[in-house]
Amino acid sequence: MDIKLNQVIFHLLDSGASEPVLSDRPMDMDANLFEYFTLCLEKAFASDDGKNCRFLPDSAFLQEMQHNDDFIDLSRRIAGVVFEQLLQYPDIPSGDLAIVDFSVQGVPYYGVLKLNYRPGYTHVTNVMGNGQCSTIAPQRTILPGSPKADEAALIDRANLTIRLIEKRYTLDDKKDFYLSTRVFGCTQALPEKEKLKAVCETAVAAVQAAYPEAADLEDVPPFDGGTETAVELMVRNQAVENTIAVEDVRARIEEQYPLAAPAFDEALAETGVTPTDRVTVSPARMKRLESRSFKTESGIEIKIPAELCNSDEAVEFIHSAGGGLSILIKDVLV
Repeated sequence: MDIKLNQVIFHLLDSGASEPVLSDRPMDMDANLFEYFTLCLEKAFASDDGKNCRFLPDSAFLQEMQHNDDFIDLSRRIAGVVFEQLLQYPDIPSGDLAIVDFSVQGVPYYGVLKLNYRPGYTHVTNVMGNGQCSTIAPQRTILPGSPKADEAALIDRANLTIRLIEKRYTLDDKKDFYLSTRVFGCTQALPEKEKLKAVCETAVAAVQAAYPEAADLEDVPPFDGGTETAVELMVRNQAVENTIAVEDVRARIEEQYPLAAPAFDEALAETGVTPTDRVTVSPARMKRLESRSFKTESGIEIKIPAELCNSDEAVEFIHSAGGGLSILIKDVLV
């Protein structure tokens, strides 16, 4: 990803203080800070906790952004709104807020990265008389140890869309989001990992319903490793650069499991995922889709690469009359 950082301004939002500590100028950036914030942004774009949202017509933030070209003033206003939420709702954690002016392949963006505090310890040395004594002291405002924002907003200034990573906190006696509803004023959307789950589960259920009997499977890809494995493997294989197009999944279902296609369309419409959606899948989650885990009642767990689950030369699945499943693993090296 070609990310170009232009400027970063850093504000301190500690709800234990009566006011935020707002900066009046951007940070002086060295190579380490460039790398830190670039990685934060890359991870935010790749995260499957992200939600692709749009601003609502009455979004106060959108109006401010469109009419305020002063990056420093805009960043201070964002920080002030977030700090008000911290004061009003104690469940929201304190943290530092980095507002980033950057571009991705020439497209201008604003990034809002919230780095929530973590409790920790540091060493302290006290000089007493002719000697000194070192000890450890608790700290409650330690920043994350790795370059990853706990909450983030990536705002495409050209298309006026926002990719949001947010968490639920207790607001007015119920768990709810505050960034989308009270800070940015944008639509609610499914996180990418929830979209992927909806696509996989809908596809599996549609195929299982369309082909309930073993005799129905003669003219379709085998399910020796289980319907779930076969269909999730089919979904994963549609990924291009960690992105899965729902329309590609629909095309493969039509091609491989034609009887399941109408049920897939109908059930998918109820999940909130649209046929034109593109689902971002993080590299870590993509890797988890590469294998299937089987667990016995006694706790023995076997993990098999998904591609081998339908290969009789590597693994054979034996279905008992009572509905049980046994696994025969071939060519074991000891």
